[in-house]
Amino acid sequence: MENNESLSILEVVTKSSEYLERKGVPNYKIDAEWLVAFVLGCKRMDLYLRYGEILGGNILSKIKTLVMRRGSRIPLQHILGQVQFAGLTLKSDNRALIPRCETEFLVDILHNRLTANFNGKIADLGSGSGAIILALCSMMPHATGCGFDNSQKAISLAKENLSFCDQEGHVCFKEFDWRKQNQLPEPYDLIISNPPYLSHDEWDQAEPEVKMYDPSNALVAQKQGLSDIENVIEVAINSLPPKGYLALEFGASQAEIVGDLLTEGFTFEIMADQFLIRRFVLAVKK
Repeated sequence: MENNESLSILEVVTKSSEYLERKGVPNYKIDAEWLVAFVLGCKRMDLYLRYGEILGGNILSKIKTLVMRRGSRIPLQHILGQVQFAGLTLKSDNRALIPRCETEFLVDILHNRLTANFNGKIADLGSGSGAIILALCSMMPHATGCGFDNSQKAISLAKENLSFCDQEGHVCFKEFDWRKQNQLPEPYDLIISNPPYLSHDEWDQAEPEVKMYDPSNALVAQKQGLSDIENVIEVAINSLPPKGYLALEFGASQAEIVGDLLTEGFTFEIMADQFLIRRFVLAVKK
């Protein structure tokens, strides 16, 4: 796209998609649409009603700049400065892991199982951007929640999202390191966690967006990806009352091992994500 060109929105999306595809970007067409919509200040789906609209000059230059940034494998969410998660719009940058769509599925499972009337205390271990705890407490307005993380950078981002979602007084964020502490400062009725579960080999094979922009300590764990899962289960055993809930996300090959770790202290159900991969467990403390 040249600055003196005039192109339809359809042509811009097509050229941008082709460029991103050549750069190896996953979901290149959707990403191109998001970038064009962001510059135009409209919803992505609205583009389909505006395909014939002609763009030129400054607008094309802005789109080209963003598309080239995405082609360099900067995450889409960092370019836009935000991410959509479970109905919330959250700030997104390199202070914390970008929330994944699979994790939204776990949030939906809990909402459906516990219902909007759940009025207990929720702890989110490894809360990162705050996406999980903010989404749950927005869906369960009678509950209160606290996100725990060992990263001050992640906590600062989560607090910005807390203010952005207008949930002060309903949710808080505190520092906690499950590698050094095996119990939360007070009991909770539900503990949820998406802990690091990649092995070092899996990290080596990750996409550039992940390796270059996501904090490795939010994704990679020792003992072939299992050490932080073990720590979270220990914290849950020490911090939940009998019949308290533990909800975990784990790696695609870890379901049997996670089940073994939970057998002694919990009854549990392992569930698949939207891609039919066994990725979640909902456990009840014995």
